[in-house]
Amino acid sequence: MRNLLIICAVACGFMACEKPSGEGGTSVIEGQVYKIFTFEDVVTELDSLGNIDTTYKVVDTLYYQLDAGKDVFIIYSGDNAELYDDKFDTDYNGKYHFEYLRKGEYTIYTYADSTDNSNVKYEYPVFKQITISSNNSTNMVDDFIIEKNQ
Repeated sequence: MRNLLIICAVACGFMACEKPSGEGGTSVIEGQVYKIFTFEDVVTELDSLGNIDTTYKVVDTLYYQLDAGKDVFIIYSGDNAELYDDKFDTDYNGKYHFEYLRKGEYTIYTYADSTDNSNVKYEYPVFKQITISSNNSTNMVDDFIIEKNQ
């Protein structure tokens, strides 16, 4: 009888342990990645004397979904400095989906492409923080909106 009580106590101790963020749960994180292209055109006007005025700019913004294959990374903590734990390639609609997650803090990120004034291309990370507070939940992340100037 004493051994049975010890086994029950040890089993209860294992069940009471709080598991850290990560795989092994029943929750889902999902979202979508968009890219905004901004085009600037200089409008040229001639005044009555033939002088050219280029002070007017027309900015046109088009909203596109990303092509398939954009990498979205997940970190099983709220710390942006950690190494990523898993990644997902977006589908043809820019959607991603991480499943089998436990309750806890998570960081989701992707890379945005940009070009500076000297036409040098570079990437920078865009982070989103999310907390899963209950099991069997689907957690929608605000869309990643990445701006790219043309």
